[in-house]
Amino acid sequence: MKPATPPASLLDRTAWFATLEPAQRALVRATLVEKDAAIGECVARVGEAAAHWIGVDSGFLQMSVTAADGSETTLHFLREGEWGGEGSMLKREQRRYDVIAVRASRVCLLPAPTFELLLAQSVPFNNFLLNNLNQRMGTVTALLEASRMLAPDMRVARCLSLLAQGDDGDALALPQHQLANLCGLSRQRTNMALRALRADGLVQLDGPRIRIVDFAGLASHGAKAGGRRKSGRAA
Repeated sequence: MKPATPPASLLDRTAWFATLEPAQRALVRATLVEKDAAIGECVARVGEAAAHWIGVDSGFLQMSVTAADGSETTLHFLREGEWGGEGSMLKREQRRYDVIAVRASRVCLLPAPTFELLLAQSVPFNNFLLNNLNQRMGTVTALLEASRMLAPDMRVARCLSLLAQGDDGDALALPQHQLANLCGLSRQRTNMALRALRADGLVQLDGPRIRIVDFAGLASHGAKAGGRRKSGRAA
């Protein structure tokens, strides 16, 4: 890795960057580090010091933990144009999860000293972090609700609507086992749910790619009759 001028495409769609003072923007450009991450490559590891704030120029990252028996649990995700990992930096603690590229990705890493300077000097930057954390908490809450209260088909619909950018035609190149981990379901049950959603005209399946046909319908699918898990029944 080496410091380089970051791609304008990422900064152009980064709300907090436009709010900075000229000297602060120059510092970000001078210290930001670019990195290509292959599928399965670890961008940040559990137990390491949180040395960078992570932005996704292109691709898709997951935040996950692995148990002693090798089983993996996906906690969250970072999509193109998003930033994450600020929690560990704000608390100045070691990472509690791995950050792994689900597909080939281009990431930008903002060093901790620059992050801390912006935190100390820029109110708009702090506002962005607050909103970012609030949105992530909302997503985690929605996923937790789905895992506890929704039937499997509705759970997969909820996860897909959270992963999508919000428009019909969005395509998610997400391995099925990753989606299953995020939903808390087996791969086989996730496949059944995807086929049911396809039959309802909500998604199209093209190999590992899931195309959203009707985002509004997908997002509201969990509210349909029968969507709630019945008490005493296992998913």
